[in-house]
Amino acid sequence: MFADGLALSASAAISAVAGMVGWILAARLLPAADVGHISAFVSGMLLVAGVAELGLGPAVLRWAPRAGHRLPQLLNRTYLAVFLGGLTGAVVFVLVPSGADVASRVPGGAWLFLLAAVAWTIFQFQDEVLTGVGKARWVPIENGLFGLSRLVVLVLLAPLIGATGLIVSWVLPTVVVVLVITGLVFRRVRAPDEPGELPDRREIVRLLAPTYPGTVCIVVLYNLVPLIMLHRFGADANAVFFVVWTAINALDLAASMFVNPLVVRLSAEPEHARSLTLRAGGRLAMVFVPMLVLGGVLAGILLLIFGHEYTSGTGLLRMLLVAQAPRLMVLVGIAVHLGQGRGVGVALLHAITAACAVVLALVVPDEFTFGIGQLVVQCVLAALVLVDLRTRLPGARR
Repeated sequence: MFADGLALSASAAISAVAGMVGWILAARLLPAADVGHISAFVSGMLLVAGVAELGLGPAVLRWAPRAGHRLPQLLNRTYLAVFLGGLTGAVVFVLVPSGADVASRVPGGAWLFLLAAVAWTIFQFQDEVLTGVGKARWVPIENGLFGLSRLVVLVLLAPLIGATGLIVSWVLPTVVVVLVITGLVFRRVRAPDEPGELPDRREIVRLLAPTYPGTVCIVVLYNLVPLIMLHRFGADANAVFFVVWTAINALDLAASMFVNPLVVRLSAEPEHARSLTLRAGGRLAMVFVPMLVLGGVLAGILLLIFGHEYTSGTGLLRMLLVAQAPRLMVLVGIAVHLGQGRGVGVALLHAITAACAVVLALVVPDEFTFGIGQLVVQCVLAALVLVDLRTRLPGARR
């Protein structure tokens, strides 16, 4: 569990570093306003992908360990559902006036957005698939190749075609990696010979009915907030906020992926829930708290890499890094609820987190105040999760 968690966190770190290098290059090559518009396109793409995944990524973490010889059926059905969801979500986005406006501000328009959103929907779904089938250590390779390919395409095309090169650097590697990993999953992953079961309709509804809205909420948290900031404070301010927000989301994603193996183990070994949770939580803190401290110390230097105008986000970055410390406890709580099939608990934690972030983005007078609000919200949620886990986990009161 610990090794798989480290592999998944390393994957997120690789993606984050490659992503940051890409945005650094973009910030150096393009005006801040162009970076702001392109970041809105990327946020829209990620927003659609997160909604269109239908919550099946987290669900596969619970279902795959119990599928046995029926694993190919599970993969066929979930892949098809995710593809159709991505296509539908992308079409809806480009038909909505605000979505059409975002797509129209970058070269390629609606057609490029359709391709990008569908490919990214499958791309992000595959991380959970690989984890659920016991191939978590493939994920860093997948994301490493994607990150490297993205940087190569950007360096080659940005000097020639400007902003279009930044868009192509996202779309082309995503499509290629999706095709390669999909082929490997269906050709190389062998189903166990042991008996297994697929979730029936009742279990699907019981898990997805609450967790899918919760997943949508966390996608909103990651991707709608920068769009709100764009409309409230303008493209230049959004460029700074987007860089800070992307860094925080990268850490949040890495921590989330670190606890994904806990979901798999809780599904397979429910009788060891307490010991598994304590072990995963302790190691999560051991890995990530030093990273948060180091990030706070170096915040100004890290933002200076993007340019002097980006250092105005130093205070915001430090405040959001502090807020990530109690957020680690919230992520453990989400993993426990998901691993034990309690979709309502997952949905509540995601929904409260996202709703508070969106409300803060809509009402705060400045970006630093947004960071203070996030810290307060995460501290309250962490306290509630701690009380809940002490009540729910077998043996927690002894």
